[in-house]
Amino acid sequence: MIQPIALLILLSLPNCSSGQIAKQFGGHDISGKVVDSLTEKTIPASNISLYNADTSDDKLIKTVVSDGAGYFKILQLQPGNYFVNVGALGYNSSTTLPVTINNSDIDLGTIRMSAAYHQLQHVDIYRKTSLIQIKTDRLIYNTVLDPTLSGGNAADALRKVPLLSVDAMGNVSLKGDRNVRILIDGKPSGTMNNNVADILKMIPADQIKNIEVITSPSSKFDAEGASGIIIINTKRNNTQGVHGSYSGGLGTRQNNFNGNISIRKNKLGINGNLGNSWSWPVNTSISFDQRLLNNKIDLEQEIKSRNKRHGLRGGLSLDYELDSNKLIISNLNIHQLTIQTDNLLNTIYQVSDSISSTNNSHVGYGGFDWSTDYIRKFDKKNQELSISAQFSQINANTNYHSSYKQVDFRPDEKGMNIGLNKELTMQLDYTHPFKKATFELGTKAIFRNIHSIIHVDTIGQDQAYVHVSHSTYNFNYKQDVGALYSTIQIPLNTKTDLKAGVRYEYTGSIIKATDHQTGLHDQQHHILPSTVVSYKASEELNLKIAYNQRIQRPSLYFLNPFRNESDPVNQLQGNPQLVPELSHNMELSAHLNMKKSMLNLSLYHRRNNNVIESIYRNTTFKDKPIVIQTFANIGKTQSLGAHIFASVDLFKIWTLRGNIDLYTYHIRPNDQYGNLTQQSNQIFLHYKTFISATAYLKNGLVAESFLFFDAPERTFQGQYASFNMWNIGLKKDILNKKGTLGFTMIDPFQKVKNLGSYAKTDLHEQRGNFAIPFRSFGINFSWKFGKNNSNQGKYDSNIKNDDQKSGGESKI
Repeated sequence: MIQPIALLILLSLPNCSSGQIAKQFGGHDISGKVVDSLTEKTIPASNISLYNADTSDDKLIKTVVSDGAGYFKILQLQPGNYFVNVGALGYNSSTTLPVTINNSDIDLGTIRMSAAYHQLQHVDIYRKTSLIQIKTDRLIYNTVLDPTLSGGNAADALRKVPLLSVDAMGNVSLKGDRNVRILIDGKPSGTMNNNVADILKMIPADQIKNIEVITSPSSKFDAEGASGIIIINTKRNNTQGVHGSYSGGLGTRQNNFNGNISIRKNKLGINGNLGNSWSWPVNTSISFDQRLLNNKIDLEQEIKSRNKRHGLRGGLSLDYELDSNKLIISNLNIHQLTIQTDNLLNTIYQVSDSISSTNNSHVGYGGFDWSTDYIRKFDKKNQELSISAQFSQINANTNYHSSYKQVDFRPDEKGMNIGLNKELTMQLDYTHPFKKATFELGTKAIFRNIHSIIHVDTIGQDQAYVHVSHSTYNFNYKQDVGALYSTIQIPLNTKTDLKAGVRYEYTGSIIKATDHQTGLHDQQHHILPSTVVSYKASEELNLKIAYNQRIQRPSLYFLNPFRNESDPVNQLQGNPQLVPELSHNMELSAHLNMKKSMLNLSLYHRRNNNVIESIYRNTTFKDKPIVIQTFANIGKTQSLGAHIFASVDLFKIWTLRGNIDLYTYHIRPNDQYGNLTQQSNQIFLHYKTFISATAYLKNGLVAESFLFFDAPERTFQGQYASFNMWNIGLKKDILNKKGTLGFTMIDPFQKVKNLGSYAKTDLHEQRGNFAIPFRSFGINFSWKFGKNNSNQGKYDSNIKNDDQKSGGESKI
């Protein structure tokens, strides 16, 4: 199985002499040419200085000098606010030029300087970043400009991003589809394969620079993520000297503290961060009942639960500039999460008395991601080569103990599931610019090895625990992925651009046969095209049409055949026979950007094959019913939707924003699953709404409130509950704008939320309700420090890495 992947890499090597991942890990460039305004002769040795406009004192980042032909280039910049001062001995200042640094290189063109005899002047280029930016291929939410996110986490930040929604349990959806790929600084994290909702709560919002939402990824992106890609870019500092920040929040529900520090001296940069988050114990209640189709009660269950969690996240990044065009970056990130749950269950069966039991469980996730990247730039603008490798190891362990008061029902039980996921990724990317086009080529290999140990003991008559052989086994799963891609970007005319590409992906999977599990050898080949055509109708109006194919591979959560029997009624079991989903996506969008307002409209159609959804089936134990939730490739779905986002500035201090997402759910199950659902061949309408108001008051005081509502979500066999939330926040600058102090209030008039669910199979109807405390209050603070060294000596390089792994388009 490894041979096809190795062959893919070898075939691509002769064609790769430069790379693309550099753009993901290094940032973007500002370039231009300085000439005399009268003679048009070039001005060599001009001084071009770059300042950070996001800091209160406009700190100097670096200075470069134009070459003998008047050209200059400032390399490896991240999106944000900058000043660029251009000066030359014997010349007056040039005209002020606007510039936008987002996720592409900026060419300032020709800068003309007028001659003077006794003074040196500068041209100032300034750009103020808006909270929300909409580009040809993505939407960017600049969390650093959001005044009310301090003290929150990544899930809180994602809730405020147009196109996204986050439910009460922390599950993320993009345009109504949960099959979304989430990257941290442009790279996947192994922890995201286990419990995305809990991992997002570990990432402090204060450490997030911006969030990018890509609904039409090009072929250079991994094909995973049927609905698109979310990139969470963390804050970094690339200026000389020592910089850092400390922030935290205390609340009635959750708490966090985190700090980061950046040290940069000449060619070496070191960045470190450490965050700690925890929740107070939360008491919840769950009710569940199952009825026959004649409405006769089959069973009822009440669960009282107490839950607490604790998370730790840290990272260390080093970068070293070999010379002005070569950079090595190495990153290490660690994560640890523990969840302790204590349950008291009362189950009533139709044919017997009630059964009382207790269940205590401990879940732990921990591991690391380590990556190293070599970036090589060339004299030709935008020509790049990069070689990258990443190794991830994640441990996911579950231990539980169940005890029953009725000794004749079933024996007490304890079990454990020890999971280990190792993943090695290697990648090579190359970008080559032609006169009017840009060509990209790359190859990638991923080697995944998943091992899970399941061990169950039950108590015997002598009160000693006895090993249960039929419930104890090892699960071994290997998956190899190989990919080749190429893209080309070319202007069709002065207003129209085309970016097209194709990606080939090979997937080989092996499940080792055991006494409890049949073996599996599977190989799949996918050719996945992508196309984006953008049209600039005017300075204010941009249009786009896009098409792409993507896949969604099932993770260990869906594959693991371990059946957790700690609950006598509701049990979960994965399905190792699942195959990847295949998604076809079409999008048409228009973006209107005016002086004080913004409007974005998108229409989209999505068709998914081999859709993976939950299915509920019934079995029995001693004639008592058991509901098993598992997963299957149930058939095909189609969705037609529209998304509208608008923003307007009022009275200089007010900003109003709102968006609405409307989309359909239409399922066509395979024949073997048709009798398990009542939703076949019906069309259901879903909607999600969001509105916010922000007031920028005097003396650094900012107030904001937002409200959203998500309609109930249809599934293969039923629906999930609707969800809404109201948030009020205040933030005040303190300590000469070096610090902030804030207050946040969530749902002040709703102490508990009741989240209902419904499912209907061929034999039963099931209803559930999850009651969770939700009202919360919290205070938060932040403080930043820094000593800037503006002495830019001869060792100050043109390459700067201000992001741990880049903020945009890394593929690993």
